[in-house]
Amino acid sequence: MKEIIIAMMMWIHTATGYSIPEIPDINYLNTMELRSYAYGCELTPIPTHNIELCAAKKDWDLDRTNPIALYDDKNKTIIVNKKFDIETIHDKSVLFHELVHHMQFENDIDSNVECIGDLEKEAYTLQDEWLQEKYSVSVWDTIKMNRLFFMMITSCNDY
Repeated sequence: MKEIIIAMMMWIHTATGYSIPEIPDINYLNTMELRSYAYGCELTPIPTHNIELCAAKKDWDLDRTNPIALYDDKNKTIIVNKKFDIETIHDKSVLFHELVHHMQFENDIDSNVECIGDLEKEAYTLQDEWLQEKYSVSVWDTIKMNRLFFMMITSCNDY
């Protein structure tokens, strides 16, 4: 997988001019562990913006793998679901997206944006360009994301 990561980081460098940092660590968690990690449900206190989500935790569908990955900028680690399969275009594109975040944080881009939505917008846009170039498919079709979700996750809100 190291070769794939290096190739992706070189592509991101070419598209953005970001310097290429050290390869991030990759950690694997099961679905529930990943959700708890992503949403802070195991923290005391639970993050305010996640209280309702965490209250619904008992109803989570264990067969779903979302989120399949996330980037932990404090530990410079990409965390993926144990079901992650680098052989699929879907999961390669998810890894690519998280590598964009790794490079954004390592290049201190996060300190120059209005909100995290700006980082997401760039990551999804680059992911789409990479998918179009490598596989002639869109991010919309590959990860089954609709444009309304894209608008919501890339907007800047005061919450």
